Amino acid sequence: MKRDLEIQRIFEIADDSLIAVLGYHFYVISMEENINDNAIWTCLPDGVISHTFSWDRFYHKKDLIDQMSSIFEFYQSRISMIAMVNVFEASLSDFISALNKKGKVQNFESNKLSGNSTYKKRLKWAYRESIQCDIGDLNAIQRLPKTFGIIDNARRIRNLIVHNHGIFEDRYKEDAIKIDNISVNIHPDFSKHESNTNIKIPVIITTEDIKNFSRSHIEVLHILHNTIQKKYFNFLTPYDYRDCNKSIEWHRVLWGI
Repeated sequence: MKRDLEIQRIFEIADDSLIAVLGYHFYVISMEENINDNAIWTCLPDGVISHTFSWDRFYHKKDLIDQMSSIFEFYQSRISMIAMVNVFEASLSDFISALNKKGKVQNFESNKLSGNSTYKKRLKWAYRESIQCDIGDLNAIQRLPKTFGIIDNARRIRNLIVHNHGIFEDRYKEDAIKIDNISVNIHPDFSKHESNTNIKIPVIITTEDIKNFSRSHIEVLHILHNTIQKKYFNFLTPYDYRDCNKSIEWHRVLWGI
């Protein structure tokens, strides 16, 4: 038997894209640490920023530089995490759509899963598929309850950022996936919100958090891909680029060619 090439392509695109996000994050953080404010000043627009095709907004360069200098890593970490979540969410949607198209229809809670299913539902599906895996990195398989907890935390933090300006709200904890033995992962600063819901508490994530989010998404992606290839296409050999001992091909993961 051979790997299904469409499933493999979905996996490889997501894998490359997640690596690209991590590489870009390291690059931007390093670049910010090694450039001075004067160099930034000369590259910024003078006086106004085009807000729409019709409107300009006035701004002060110093204000922007001062604010970005104080929170750059935290803000960039938000952007990187959103990108990771979006890539992983798209990969689950594509896996499900491909399997459905091939007649291997995916169901969850008596409802047919489609590419339009909620991400939370698709994560539950991915967990229950992944825990069936018995090939590849056995230590990674044993970590699945923990890594899925981290991935679900990233989902909920992404929702806070895009729907609530990155401010904690009760729904962040209430919306956690609570099935089987998935570990519920909670940001430590959420306790500040619980102590006083009248104070706005922003979500702060760092490069260390990005490393953990990246490891979790990529590790689970590999396990899920191995599961799908074995369960639905009877291909028993795990995908492992460590066997080739090859380095990251940045032109390909960043540019797709």
